[in-house]
Amino acid sequence: MWGAEPSFRFWSCLNVASAALAFALPLSGEGRALILALGVLVLAAEGLNTGVEAAVDRSGMERDPLAKYAKDAASAGVALTAIAAGLAWVILIIDLF
Repeated sequence: MWGAEPSFRFWSCLNVASAALAFALPLSGEGRALILALGVLVLAAEGLNTGVEAAVDRSGMERDPLAKYAKDAASAGVALTAIAAGLAWVILIIDLF
């Protein structure tokens, strides 16, 4: 996916930055584990989204409402996991102060 998916590269780079920040800040071990685990989940969701999009595209090029639904649902999965990771960061940062 690294070579073909710009969104996967984006999330990967963001995860590297997030992990570095998690170790640079005085977070608890549990907080760091949460950040790292959620980052991996975002990458997993992006992988599943890529798979759904490839399967839908392979099945046919005609417009199909179910195909659009599948792609939108898979993209929403990525968005929701990213929101969960962002919320974890917000809560951990607030807890520092």
